[in-house]
Amino acid sequence: MTDSKDDLFDIGNLFRTSATVTFVVQIISVIIMVGSVAAYVIGGFLPALDTDLTVLLLLVGSVITLFVFLAAFGIFTRFSRKISNAVIGPGIEKVRMDTPKVKMVVYVYAILIAMMGATGIYIWYLVQKNYLGPWADANNSISMAIFGLALGAFFIAILIQMIIALVGRSATKVIVEVLDADDSEFLE
Repeated sequence: MTDSKDDLFDIGNLFRTSATVTFVVQIISVIIMVGSVAAYVIGGFLPALDTDLTVLLLLVGSVITLFVFLAAFGIFTRFSRKISNAVIGPGIEKVRMDTPKVKMVVYVYAILIAMMGATGIYIWYLVQKNYLGPWADANNSISMAIFGLALGAFFIAILIQMIIALVGRSATKVIVEVLDADDSEFLE
């Protein structure tokens, strides 16, 4: 057995990056949902307004949208580290992939994420097909169709984030036991 850098896998980064990506998807989907609802509400008023007032409202809407993006960025930077640390314990970084328990954790993680993603997509498909799609069609609204897509992305990201948190906390226990049993220099 060799102790080269090629045998190491940064499992902490895997879990933290996955949690961060799902959090970003949640923030973006919420922004899209708010924008879709605003577009739906405002869309009924714009044709009846004077052109100058319409331009003013669009400019004000652009400024509000930029503020929402800045607020979302602030939320992301504030909670990103907290979410990352809640997903997997501190000190879990690079581990040897030739350890059977570590491989098992990584494989189970990948399978669970794939299965939860597929389950979330199918649940969203059923909701979209039976409720949100007909509702958007009945209102003849593209913004409500976009709202349905963003709601689906938010729902799927939450499901995947729950799996990341559950597996990450379990993985911390398993990896600490493995590293402790090996008296590994990677355990900090």
